[in-house]
Amino acid sequence: MTVTAPETDRLNAFMGIDTVSGEPGTVSFRQPLGARFVDHRGRTTVGSVGVFTDVLLGAAPHLVWRGQGRDTRSVLSQLSASTANPMPARGALHGTGRAVHVDDATALSTAQICDDAGDLVIQLTGRSMVVDRPAVFDAFADASGLVRPAPEPWTDPSELAERTGLDTVSGIAAGTVARGPLAGLLDLRVGAVEKGRVAAVVPPAEWMANPMGAVQGGVLVSVAGTVAELAAQTLTAAGQEYRLLNLTLDYLRSPAAPGPDLLVDARVTRAGRRLASIDTHLTAPDGAVLVRAQASVQLLAP
Repeated sequence: MTVTAPETDRLNAFMGIDTVSGEPGTVSFRQPLGARFVDHRGRTTVGSVGVFTDVLLGAAPHLVWRGQGRDTRSVLSQLSASTANPMPARGALHGTGRAVHVDDATALSTAQICDDAGDLVIQLTGRSMVVDRPAVFDAFADASGLVRPAPEPWTDPSELAERTGLDTVSGIAAGTVARGPLAGLLDLRVGAVEKGRVAAVVPPAEWMANPMGAVQGGVLVSVAGTVAELAAQTLTAAGQEYRLLNLTLDYLRSPAAPGPDLLVDARVTRAGRRLASIDTHLTAPDGAVLVRAQASVQLLAP
């Protein structure tokens, strides 16, 4: 992740993320919310701010290395997000990232994301690794040529109150229930659906690329988080709500953007009355595992 004020990273500009401040070891950014980023229920989720999470964790150590006179590029090898207060549907989120350890090859960062009232909504930790991959485009290239699709519709939860979660997710797969703006932005296409499992496909688009021509790690947060939540929803009764509590991604290989389809498979590995554990894998068409993710989802009382 690269950042400098007042310049704006191309992907940040595409997502509407503003640089607030940046110095070696500490960065602050602002992410506007709204119709572009909500899920099929019209809710803001961790997936809604995936790019934001990557920016906050990756930029702080990058500025440390740059302050040392090093022209380095780095990627996240692991990212963990834990939710706190409810995510707002409107307004903005404000994030501060800090590098708590930086050496020649790795960095450890933490970040907090708060709402307009200053209440914590997401706590983040991340591990960055220095890589020797060449840049394929300028990180601060003009984003005006990237196509930003109009937000797709979502369905008010009251309209789905009589449907089980499995019926709702099956409806998304069949096209009878709107997939929502976030899935539309990702062009996330739900395929096989059964209780406790959801499979989907995402075609990596040009806008998703980092300067090294790979899908940015935050985009993968959005993909993994969205499909994991859908898998959890297949467990819910009519009118029952759910909420992502924790999401951890291990980045194993970097998919190209644009590039071959990402195959996403989310499976519930354990489900109790209050909590479900979901394992999600993103793989290449040849079967190579690109990302391994684990999620915990709270199942609220109906």
